[in-house]
Amino acid sequence: MSSSPLVLVTGANGFLGSHLTELLLSKGYRVRCMVRRTSDLTHIRHLPVEWAFADVLDGRGLYRVCEEVAAVCHCAALTRARDEETFYRVNAEGTERLAQACLDASPGLQRFLFVSSQAAAGPSRTPEDVKDEGDEPQPITWYGKSKWAAEKILRAMADRLPLVIVRPSAVFGPRDRDFLAYFAWVQRGLNLQLGKQVRRLSLIYVRDLVRLLALALESEAALGQTYFGCAYECSYAEFSAAVAHALGKRTRCIRLPEWVLPLLAFEARVQGWFTSRPPLLNPQRILDLQQPSWLCSAERARQELGFVPEYDLLTAVQETAHWYRENGWL
Repeated sequence: MSSSPLVLVTGANGFLGSHLTELLLSKGYRVRCMVRRTSDLTHIRHLPVEWAFADVLDGRGLYRVCEEVAAVCHCAALTRARDEETFYRVNAEGTERLAQACLDASPGLQRFLFVSSQAAAGPSRTPEDVKDEGDEPQPITWYGKSKWAAEKILRAMADRLPLVIVRPSAVFGPRDRDFLAYFAWVQRGLNLQLGKQVRRLSLIYVRDLVRLLALALESEAALGQTYFGCAYECSYAEFSAAVAHALGKRTRCIRLPEWVLPLLAFEARVQGWFTSRPPLLNPQRILDLQQPSWLCSAERARQELGFVPEYDLLTAVQETAHWYRENGWL
């Protein structure tokens, strides 16, 4: 890419988008942050970026947002919704609107980086099974199905669109609210585990993930490829132990029978009615948690992009715990 190219980052105010924006600025890129007028800009308000207000849901303003950009990092996505149709309208149809706007407004576009999800591929069949890019996706959740739909839409445009897809595994780090619940439980001395089965998952620290995204953005080898983004494999119990070590807490292991989850989800849904926000624990999230493993391989990213995680699990968890405490989230 030429010197100081302009990169559009959608969802730039979010957990992943804000970290990616910071990294791109540190690498000398000019960054245009696409956000909504109602977005919370706490994490990026101070950054030297261009502001662009648009929404993939209705498409308003997308052409103007995409003008003169050299590359697009599409991080914006809906991770919680009350129905499957809403997921599809935002994550699949919204992605199509953005890609078409890029093609119309920036004929010289050099890269369209789509941040998909491991959920698009679906869970592993067994704890010994590790998904790679050659496996046929079998998503099981509404979110995963909407991301896989978006991937297929983009691939159908690949003869015109300089596409790269990255599927991150579960992501944690500073500013993340989903994994905050694990830290909060441990802070109270609780190590909550679901049932007796050992469940394993792939994880990646957000600072490693944005490095991978930058590699996918810049590497010629990445063009037209799909990559899983992951760094560690561990059980939920091992992750909780790392959190306990980081927080200096001794915990009591409590195993919740699986039949308890629907009851907890119902309580969360009732609370959601009063707050008008989809709850974190819902039937889709329960389906996710009940799987024996969510494992994937980053071998292709290592071989083709030279991606090697810089952070070990304990260091990443310690940095996350420190940020939560320093910012009053714990």
